[in-house]
Amino acid sequence: MRSTNIIRTILLNLLFAGIVSCSFSQNIHPLEPVNSYYKTYGSLSALQNSSRVWMDTIKFPWSEYSQGAITNSLVRTVYLSNENEAKLPGLIHPPANSSDQTRAELDYLLSLQNSRTKEQIDRAQYIANIGSWFNILNPADPDYNENKKQLFYIADTIGSWYNYQNFPATTQLLLNCIQDIRVTEFRLKWNFKRPRPYQLEPKLQPLTQIKSPSFVSGHTLWAYTEAYIFSEIIPEKRESFIQRADEVRWSRELLGIHYPSDNEASRIVGWYLLKYWYNNPLFVKDLNKAKQEWAEKKSLYQK
Repeated sequence: MRSTNIIRTILLNLLFAGIVSCSFSQNIHPLEPVNSYYKTYGSLSALQNSSRVWMDTIKFPWSEYSQGAITNSLVRTVYLSNENEAKLPGLIHPPANSSDQTRAELDYLLSLQNSRTKEQIDRAQYIANIGSWFNILNPADPDYNENKKQLFYIADTIGSWYNYQNFPATTQLLLNCIQDIRVTEFRLKWNFKRPRPYQLEPKLQPLTQIKSPSFVSGHTLWAYTEAYIFSEIIPEKRESFIQRADEVRWSRELLGIHYPSDNEASRIVGWYLLKYWYNNPLFVKDLNKAKQEWAEKKSLYQK
């Protein structure tokens, strides 16, 4: 009798474990193939080149770190576990400063600098001012409404009605994700301390300068990660979300402040963030609320 109860208990535990596993595992959309031009750079040697070894002594200067970059790396994540966060630096690595790959990427940025038009510059600078933050919480803050509005930038092709005012559950999901994205961004930057392109190539004339290391790109990270999140809510619009993120990626290179490899790493990390978030039942719960909200409200606004 006792052995029967033990067996029953074991079977129930296994069944429960299976239910939990099914509840929180998810077959997410595969990561899109690497961009064709980055694939070219990625095929080059990422190892040190002895003819340019002096470049490998250069790190992002401590004196140029902003207080915000340091502070944001100390914040706790919402959905991302410590265990999964620890895996991220091992998934990516910048090429050596002296490598053939970095040299090719710097030459590419110089070519962009020599060919960029006023229209392209205006567009890239417009995108540079977009990006939400998790710590703008006071409604009296002059940036409060704009910060929430920009949460939906990647999905603005849906329509202006798809916004923080009409979709509060989606807004809360995005704010929590943005917290994880920003923390991840600045911890990876701190880990790799890659100098900005203009700190390696004196001929580069960036259209702005950033007070944090180059690897990974924060703009590109939130853009692709949000594209993946919105794709979970509205999967049929994934292509348009990815195209929006692609434009953000391009803008960082046109401005002369990110290597293509910074952006490619961000694209990969964003996909893994979504994958790891699915291990957290709180994320699954919040995402399901956003999906339900979309299902219930889209017919009210779509024509």
